[in-house]
Amino acid sequence: MSLENGKCPSCGGALILDSSKEKAVCKYCGHEVIIQQAVQKCIVDGIADFDTILLSAQEAMDFDNDFDKARKKYSEGLNLRPHDYKCLWGLYLCEIEGIKYAKQYRGFVQLPNDIESSVAAAIQRYGYKAYQYAPDDVKPYYYREMETDKNTIKNPVEEKKSQQGCYIATAVYGSYDCPEVWILRRYRDFKLDKSIGGRLFIKIYYAISPTLVRLFGKTSGFNKRWRKRLDKKIIKLKNLGYKDTPYIDKY
Repeated sequence: MSLENGKCPSCGGALILDSSKEKAVCKYCGHEVIIQQAVQKCIVDGIADFDTILLSAQEAMDFDNDFDKARKKYSEGLNLRPHDYKCLWGLYLCEIEGIKYAKQYRGFVQLPNDIESSVAAAIQRYGYKAYQYAPDDVKPYYYREMETDKNTIKNPVEEKKSQQGCYIATAVYGSYDCPEVWILRRYRDFKLDKSIGGRLFIKIYYAISPTLVRLFGKTSGFNKRWRKRLDKKIIKLKNLGYKDTPYIDKY
């Protein structure tokens, strides 16, 4: 293996690359990198202090498995650029790799949901912030990676909890994780769940809606009728400040 410094042509992220290979994937934006082009870009642009920090962080994480050192370096980068999405994403990757390592080698599981809770905390602390500040072409990559981590990194021995999904909205919009349903889930957790009447509505909704979706969810009339109602509700909620960014359920 022959390692060289490189810079991603897409996002400018500083990378450590194996020059014996032809291509690699940038850990900061997910774009495919032609290694010789990335190395050449590094030679032309040079390595600034900030890029040096990124390289040190990447080396600590990828080659030394020293997540603490990598965290310190990415945090150092944030001190220079407080909203840099590459540093925030690097901190997220450190958290996730640390969880994977502890799960595999250190008997991480102590209480039910330990791993899921740790992944959710990493997403909230760093993942969503990186998503917020990332360019539009990078956001889908970050979202896919967070969803993959959320759905695959689980306690080895644990019954899968039934998801308290927004059944009708999911049927109408085609996914439990989409901007429209994120708004409705926030409304459920931060408005309806705060009152007796709201909690009663939630209870009735989850008792009835699975049957409605099972019987009528694939019919055009059902989706057309509910889509019209939900679209109006979502517009009102957005005007009230409810966000349509990725969301992890409160409970």
